Amino acid sequence: MKKFWKPIAVVLIFCVMQVVASMCMLPFIDKTSEEGIAQHPTLFAWILIISGLLTVAALLVMRMIKSKTFRVTDIKWKHAPLALVGAIMGIIATDLLSEQLALPNLMKMEFLELAKNFWGILAICIVGPIVEELVFRESIIHYLLKHRTHRWAAILFSAVAFGLIHLNPAQVPFAVIMGIILGIIYVKTGNIVLTSIIHIFNNTLAVIEMNLLGDKAEEITYADLLGGTAVCWVYIVVCTIMCVLFMRQFWKQYHRKHLHERKDND
Repeated sequence: MKKFWKPIAVVLIFCVMQVVASMCMLPFIDKTSEEGIAQHPTLFAWILIISGLLTVAALLVMRMIKSKTFRVTDIKWKHAPLALVGAIMGIIATDLLSEQLALPNLMKMEFLELAKNFWGILAICIVGPIVEELVFRESIIHYLLKHRTHRWAAILFSAVAFGLIHLNPAQVPFAVIMGIILGIIYVKTGNIVLTSIIHIFNNTLAVIEMNLLGDKAEEITYADLLGGTAVCWVYIVVCTIMCVLFMRQFWKQYHRKHLHERKDND
């Protein structure tokens, strides 16, 4: 159990840095506004960016990040399409499932405003995904595997933590599932290059969707576009099966030493 204390500390640092960044921006927020942070998308974006930079700085001090995690040449790109297609199928399935579950979206207005703002797009599409991959894949999974934790335990711990830190009910189940998919890819590749590409793609797709639909998002549903709720569930099942099959093939075909065997002489 002791080996989980440092990963838990990493998650806490990630959360604390968001509070610290928020406190730094608090004097610039109009406290008389009833709409809160949604009225200040640029400040909200800077909170996300600053907290991310502070988190990475803390991880560097803790020596939880290795330079090898950024090496593009370490990826066996011939197997990458399996992971990419599997992840896309997972994204589609979880998007459709999220709509069917109809969980409350506590951050809807904030994300809609961020999606229209340059700094917001930068925070959501670039900074956020890379920081989260460094925290939940590179730092947590790498550390747990290095300390002889079973790889599935490491993946699940990271995925659950990734889901819980979102705090938004509409995002939690989706984030946990994506955390598992990204965790599998990280364990096999040993770096965050491919996981970051998928994470950036997912968030960018969400931003494009928010900008295209905007306030009409509640009026236009996937179920309507696909021809009904029953058809939507068929898509969920089919995409889930395809996701599992592609990820299974990726797991079987992508051969690499376990992370705890990786040399860290950077």
